[in-house]
Amino acid sequence: MESEVQEALDILFLGKLFPKDIESDIKSKMKSGMQDAANALQWNIIDGLDANECGTIKILDVLPVDSYPKRYTETYIHKHIFQHTKKYKSNDTVVGMTNITILKQFLTYTPIKKEVIKWLKTDSRKKKVIILYTASEAFLRIAKYVKAHYKAVQTCCIIADLPEYSSTRDLKGIRRIYNDFQTWKCKNLYRFVDKFVLLTEAMAAKLEIESPYIVMEGIASSNDNVCIDEAPLNIYDNTKYILYSGTLNYEFGIGILLKAFSLLKDKDVYLLICGVGEAEDAIRRCQDNRIIYLGKIDRRQVMLLQKNAIVLVNPRQNNHEFTKYSFPSKTMEYLASGTPVVAYKLDGIPDEYDQFINYVPDNSIESLARILTEICEKPESWRKEMGTRAREFVLQNKNSIVQTKKILALIRK
Repeated sequence: MESEVQEALDILFLGKLFPKDIESDIKSKMKSGMQDAANALQWNIIDGLDANECGTIKILDVLPVDSYPKRYTETYIHKHIFQHTKKYKSNDTVVGMTNITILKQFLTYTPIKKEVIKWLKTDSRKKKVIILYTASEAFLRIAKYVKAHYKAVQTCCIIADLPEYSSTRDLKGIRRIYNDFQTWKCKNLYRFVDKFVLLTEAMAAKLEIESPYIVMEGIASSNDNVCIDEAPLNIYDNTKYILYSGTLNYEFGIGILLKAFSLLKDKDVYLLICGVGEAEDAIRRCQDNRIIYLGKIDRRQVMLLQKNAIVLVNPRQNNHEFTKYSFPSKTMEYLASGTPVVAYKLDGIPDEYDQFINYVPDNSIESLARILTEICEKPESWRKEMGTRAREFVLQNKNSIVQTKKILALIRK
């Protein structure tokens, strides 16, 4: 019924994101790359909840920074109050906690719990809901506490990545054992979550989820606010280039892309690469002067490069189990750029995307080179039409309002 759809909610969004007013300061203290894709998705979800006039929203933020001393310069994350929500003003909070390696793993839960209890005790006539972004042990323990002491409060967990299939799968020794133990503990805590938002359908079986869930493969956002005057990389405006932006790990296909590009005969087509990872040195050593490595650059600059490329490529092949549980955020971002996309058909990509992606038919290097060549040789009008159709599809059907409306419908059931 319409009255149920418009039910006002009191939402606590417990996530790991970067407040915009201190993002540059955080970046200056980080010794490793920022989690731009996860950060963008969380803000898109919050924007969508705002736009759907769901009720009141409070953000409780656990800064997604690595530990001191190896990857962050500070031993303690100070509590910080920031404003974001547009219509539903609230005191959004960065949780204060230790950031010392090892200690951080054991001392995260308590400060989060204290802030959650403050919110739980606030008077509200609305239905209270906690949305957890990521299935970390600390967040799932919060769900367990809530269901033990505040049964009427609903818990909803958004799972965008499975720990055992993220970058942690390369861990060895004690760190590998610890990660496996954490994964096991998380699975035992899923029963305290009332509703789930999953990135792919296959996640439900993998996690043995019995609670109600929806599949939301991501959120597309327009990059129209990225203007050429803001980015110093407009030196490539008149260059005909293929672009790859993302993690430079071999299992994600960067090595295959380098070999395939070497087969392209057009000497006027360049390959621009943005990102960090294990293949950095190999990219720098490439003898092909058509390959330009830009390293880790600002997200807005990446989006500008995406808009001006002739082809965007994701060389991740469908030959690992983790592809069942992955819809690359890069794919959604690529499609929203208005530039043709070349990729492999991963198990986690729904069929509705098939007409908007130029799939590589098999895993041979020659096939990837052939598809890239074909797209580069297409008339500019064809590339523009292909990119525009894809852009319109995701911006109309996968925008923040549409996608978060699905989350709200799940919560209100």
